[in-house]
Amino acid sequence: MNRPLKVLLADDDPLLLHGLATILNTQPGIEVVAAVSDGAAAMTAMTSHSIDVALLDVDMPVIDGIHAAAHITQRYPNTTVVMLTAFEHDNFLDRALAAGAHGFLTKDIPADQLANFIHQARSGTTVMGPKPTRILANSYRDQLHRRDEHREFIDAVENLPPHLRAVFDLMAHAMPNKTIAARLHLAENTVRIYVSQILAATNSPSRAHLALTATKSGLAS
Repeated sequence: MNRPLKVLLADDDPLLLHGLATILNTQPGIEVVAAVSDGAAAMTAMTSHSIDVALLDVDMPVIDGIHAAAHITQRYPNTTVVMLTAFEHDNFLDRALAAGAHGFLTKDIPADQLANFIHQARSGTTVMGPKPTRILANSYRDQLHRRDEHREFIDAVENLPPHLRAVFDLMAHAMPNKTIAARLHLAENTVRIYVSQILAATNSPSRAHLALTATKSGLAS
């Protein structure tokens, strides 16, 4: 028989933390070995236990779940991190995935489904509750809409030769010629020439307009 997954829980709501630990311990193949109330305590618990899955709340004092997730995924690559939240702030999703989380679940998921998601995440599947899935789908649709709306600009940028694309990428973040020249090891006069060529190629009336369009089109984060 396979050993149960060793699970770390971190949530600053003591009632939810206790209830979740109690319920998950009744689920097949799961053993909660640590239940803590903040990200710092979660990071400390990692040094005392062999954790398979860390289930972290996003909003926690001292160190929040996103920073704890980044720390755990970097220091303990064999531990699977799944975020758990009430989902009051949609922007947490991108940050959690960037931190290395293997899933994003909401606190209203029934215990048996949560246990199933934990097992799936441990097996390598990225798990998403219904609301995070909707957010990803809406984000994808928005991205497609932005690309359609700015297709001419995007095509022009994608057709830039490599030496101009490197300059464009820095212009898109509103960097001045001096900074661009230093980063790309170019003469400032060369950068000025390249900038003029990029503005003409993208039909941009100004650098500010180019940077704004790059952001709207998704070419500049």
